[in-house]
Amino acid sequence: MNANVGMQYPVYSPVTAYVPGTSITYGTGAVVAEAVSASVSWERADGRFYGDDVQLDSDNGVLGYTIDFEPTGLSDTVRAGLLGETVASSEYTINSGSAPDVGFGYIRVMRNKGTTSYEGWWYHKLKFAVSSEETRTKERNIEWRVPTLNGVGDGVSLDSSGKLAFAVHKTFSDFSTAKTWLNGKAGIS
Repeated sequence: MNANVGMQYPVYSPVTAYVPGTSITYGTGAVVAEAVSASVSWERADGRFYGDDVQLDSDNGVLGYTIDFEPTGLSDTVRAGLLGETVASSEYTINSGSAPDVGFGYIRVMRNKGTTSYEGWWYHKLKFAVSSEETRTKERNIEWRVPTLNGVGDGVSLDSSGKLAFAVHKTFSDFSTAKTWLNGKAGIS
């Protein structure tokens, strides 16, 4: 694992069809905005099996994950697509419906001993929400405020292996190849 020195090109795509045991179908994807940060927390099992006063086995498999993603901002269209806001007469309504399932990805810029590489990350299925937003007056020193999107991810069964998939990642030597790979995942042409 190399040191992370940057984050670029966050994208998402709506899940249009998913049947367990088959691949997911995504709609047309889009770039969210410029990336500021993403923090992923993996939820793992902590199952331990004991016998004769010693641990005989354990299970630390992934159960799910959360992502706190901070973009530079959200356009009305992207916000509606990620959060499930409804649009009528150019007005966006926040409603009681659940956010849509989306695929989400970005490129991590990595460095090891002076060599830069690019990790494409794609999270198969999650729902985003904005838990809180803050708006303040402009003071002498501007404080830049942007939304933080809170995502909760599910595992998906993409084949007959019986294992759930949560995310996929791949390392590339250049940004353009990583971007092409990510665009393929998100359905961006």
